[in-house]
Amino acid sequence: MPQYKATALAALMVASASIDVSAFSTLPSANRRRLTFSPKQAKISFNDRHQHRRSRSMTTWNMLVETSGGMEELQEMTEQEPKVVKQVVKAPSLWKMAGYASIPLSAALGFGLVPSSRLAVHIAGAVGTGVVGAVGKSKIDSITENAAPAAIAKTILDNGLENTTDTARKIKDLQEQYGILDEDFAGMCTDVYKRYVLGMVKYNVSPRTSELKELDQLKTVLGMDNLQVGEALQGVAEDWYRATSLFTPEEDLDDPEHPDRMAMDKLLFLSERALSEETEQAFVFEMTRVAKALGLTLTEALERVAETVEPFYQRALKSTRSKLGTAQVSSAMLERARKTLGVDEFTAKDMHVATYNEEVKELLGKLEETDDEIDESKLVFAEGSKERLMQLQDLLELTDEDAAYEIELEATPLYQATANASLKNLLAGKITPDDAWAAMETRREELNLPFESTKKLLSSMVMQALGGPLEQSNKFAKVNNEAATYAQLLEALEAKEGLVSVLAKSGWEDYKDFDSTFCDPSDRYSANGFLSSMERRKLYKIFLVRSIRKAADGKLSPEIYDQCMEVKGLLGISDAEAEAEAQVVFGPELVKVLQNAMAEVIEDYTPELIANLRKKIDEVVANYRLTEEYVRQVGAGLYNSAVESISNSAPGGIPREEQNGALLALQDLFRLKKEDTYESRMEYFGPVFEKSVLEAMGSTGIIAPDYRKSIDKLRERLGLSEASAKQLYLAAIEEKMKPMVEWIVSEMERTMLTQQQLSQRRKKDMGEDMFQTGKGADGVLGIGAEVNLMSDIMNLVDFYTENNVTDTVKVGTKTIEKKVKEGDEEKTVKEEVPVYETTYPVTGLASGSVDQEVAELLYRQFIVGSFQSQGEQAARYDAAKATFGGILGLTSETMEEISSNIGETVYDNFISQSMRTKGSLDQQDMMTLANIQAKLGLSSETSEKMLLQSQKKILSEEIDDLMDSPTPEGLKAFREKCNSMGMDLYDDVGISQARLSKMFEQEVIPGLQSGAITVDDAEVLTEIQESLGLDADDCEAIFESILMRLSKTTYDNIAGEILRGRQENCIEPIKQLVQYASFTDGELGLDVPEEVGNQIFNVYEALDFGDLDKDTIESNMTLLRTALSL
Repeated sequence: MPQYKATALAALMVASASIDVSAFSTLPSANRRRLTFSPKQAKISFNDRHQHRRSRSMTTWNMLVETSGGMEELQEMTEQEPKVVKQVVKAPSLWKMAGYASIPLSAALGFGLVPSSRLAVHIAGAVGTGVVGAVGKSKIDSITENAAPAAIAKTILDNGLENTTDTARKIKDLQEQYGILDEDFAGMCTDVYKRYVLGMVKYNVSPRTSELKELDQLKTVLGMDNLQVGEALQGVAEDWYRATSLFTPEEDLDDPEHPDRMAMDKLLFLSERALSEETEQAFVFEMTRVAKALGLTLTEALERVAETVEPFYQRALKSTRSKLGTAQVSSAMLERARKTLGVDEFTAKDMHVATYNEEVKELLGKLEETDDEIDESKLVFAEGSKERLMQLQDLLELTDEDAAYEIELEATPLYQATANASLKNLLAGKITPDDAWAAMETRREELNLPFESTKKLLSSMVMQALGGPLEQSNKFAKVNNEAATYAQLLEALEAKEGLVSVLAKSGWEDYKDFDSTFCDPSDRYSANGFLSSMERRKLYKIFLVRSIRKAADGKLSPEIYDQCMEVKGLLGISDAEAEAEAQVVFGPELVKVLQNAMAEVIEDYTPELIANLRKKIDEVVANYRLTEEYVRQVGAGLYNSAVESISNSAPGGIPREEQNGALLALQDLFRLKKEDTYESRMEYFGPVFEKSVLEAMGSTGIIAPDYRKSIDKLRERLGLSEASAKQLYLAAIEEKMKPMVEWIVSEMERTMLTQQQLSQRRKKDMGEDMFQTGKGADGVLGIGAEVNLMSDIMNLVDFYTENNVTDTVKVGTKTIEKKVKEGDEEKTVKEEVPVYETTYPVTGLASGSVDQEVAELLYRQFIVGSFQSQGEQAARYDAAKATFGGILGLTSETMEEISSNIGETVYDNFISQSMRTKGSLDQQDMMTLANIQAKLGLSSETSEKMLLQSQKKILSEEIDDLMDSPTPEGLKAFREKCNSMGMDLYDDVGISQARLSKMFEQEVIPGLQSGAITVDDAEVLTEIQESLGLDADDCEAIFESILMRLSKTTYDNIAGEILRGRQENCIEPIKQLVQYASFTDGELGLDVPEEVGNQIFNVYEALDFGDLDKDTIESNMTLLRTALSL
């Protein structure tokens, strides 16, 4: 019976819907639908949308009179649903109950196929024909759930958005009434939100701030979270763009005036505001999705939003100005507006500044609409303007700097016009400086400009006022109109004077340094900044020349000079430039008087002549304000000519006493210092001095002491500096020394090289002579010529030292200890003393008379020669070694290396011979080595190193020979010899660890086998180990290995003899085995069969032990048992 009741109820509901069966098949099966535009809807233009907007009853809508379009879209959403859905919306609970039972399909068909105006007949027909099947519960549920979005929309339409709590509760009740799951219901709410936003964009493309509140209320009543809002907005963007792009080309969407572009911008604006509560990361993500759906980047989308927002905030700022002074506006209200609209602080700052600027213009009267041209000279701030601007500044939260800048921006041109007119009248002589300043100050106060702000402007106007005359001056100068140029520069000076008077009224301290403030040529905005350096110098030169021409006496009087200095400052001419121009203009006068002075002095020098010439020179310098430095500069060239003239006329090139006096007089007249004359005297008298030095050297090349004094006097007479004389002296030394070195090289090559080697070196055929093989065959190192070579070298050393060519240079300091007496007590104190180094200014290498290879060979030959010499000659050679090396140009390191190489050979030969004959070095040998060290000039460290190397070489050869046939005696003697010499076998002799271990074995094994080494005298092992320098643990391991090997060999011999029945041959081997076992308490690591072990033990037990005591015998037997594992 309940089933029939439910069936009847469903049939009634279907009947009330008045639809045919096809209505069931057309209902969507999904619970959520995506919103789309039909092509017809997409084609409607902006105007068409408003013309075709249907008039609907909004009496139940609780909202503003002018709707946003969202409510209209919801209304359309409810009207577009099928009739069956509308019926479900009216009674959702009744439809849900109907789903609890199956309805026969025939009932449904009966309602549609049996027509009747009476319900009872209608029902009876349906029931009577229900034989085909049943409509399942799921179909009824689907109809019910698809009606839910329309129900949500209708609830919003009926209750509005203002009372969010009540509307949200009613929407939440719908979920229970329709029996919808949470996830599905959230999707339906999202669809409704999408339709609402879509309506906002579709019905009104102009955004309004009230729409932001609507969206926030809608989000609340639908119970949506930020994620749902993001999904909805992205879906709206995709649907809108897909439908719009079908009929609207991209160029129209790029046109800000096109309705579809405006709709897109509105959608971006609403999306950005709706997502603004997200975190920064979430906002970027969601907004990027919306932008991408519209074919934009995030940056482009945000720029569109900013363009949409600014007009809203602009209207708010305009309203703020109109309500200024009332309680209707405040900074907090503007801040809320910015937050609501999403205006960032940088955009707000720019808009605030622009608003303040508009207010300044309006208060000045610049924005008044009039047909007549505005007279800007009468524009002033009205009374109360200052207070009103301060209020607006506080309201807009502008800094004092920003506010002042905007006032200056609008007021400065007005002030500048008045100031320019005043300065123009001043320069024209129409008003006084007092009148000009009064007019400028009055205008500044009218425009509320602070004095500090007018400084830069005043500076600019001063520069412009001066720039005019200077520009005219330059114009005339370009066509070489000197008269007009001069006149214009005078006008510029007059203008400068008037401007200085005005600036004095201002109290501005900077004006006192007028030239640096207003006439800085490095500043392109200064009065002369438009002139190039050449143009400024030309103007100054013209003024300088014209000033002298106009002077009555042709002199640069104080008045004219001061005027020129004023022009100099006006043009930004530096002191150096002014001096250079003065030299160009007045220099010829000075040159003429100095040339005359030079000629007169050279011709006939007298003291009276000098006095008269000095008076003339001083007069020219004073008349034209020339500097002493310029006189010296001109005089230097003339002095050089005078020296040349006297050098040519003096006998032998050496000036007479009166000629020297003339040069000294010219030096004084030309303001030259003594140092200024050195270059000229060096040029003309230098060759004379060098020639004299060469002559003083004579054939020996050594200057005698008497001649040396004469050379010093000659230097003073020629007026040469000590440095120049030294340079010339060294040049003479080099000229004399070069052939001496070349001769020594030639002799060495002839002595040391064969004829063929000599030809190769000199790169020419040396021919054939009686010494075809060279003198290298005559004795060791060519003794036949060696004596001459050593003599020539010593002559070179004497030449160098006797002529005092070397220099001693301080290269640092060192600390020494010395003993001093304080009373009766002797103390050691430390003292810093200088360290000097001898340098050789002239060398064979530097002069090119010898190359590096030959220089080293020469030095080596000299060292060998000195080593072979005896007596006083040897001592003389030893003392000359460092000097000869320095003369050649060798460094101390190179000389040390050569001596070391020779020393190594000598040491090696001597030590080898001594050790082979004596076995070791005795005291006499060490004294000989010390003598060799002194002769070769070797350091103690080098000598010790070579001694060690030679000993190592000899001992290494000895141990190599010994290890070929090693004997314990030989090994013992070798290590004891090394120990006595203090030579470590590993570190000093260089014997490897492996060989040292081998030496240990070769000395120990025979001792163990012979019985010389027993457990009772094991200190012998320690002595060998320490003598060889081996590690104790290493030696213990080696010794253990030796014992194991010897034991194994001995046991094998014993076992072999027993196997052959020769027990008598086992006696001595068994005793050896017992001896080996004594070192290890019997543990020898032998693998002995028990039968063999017993046989060996029986042999030992049967021996006659003679005088051995019982304990020893018993101990040895115990050791043997252990060794044989018995």
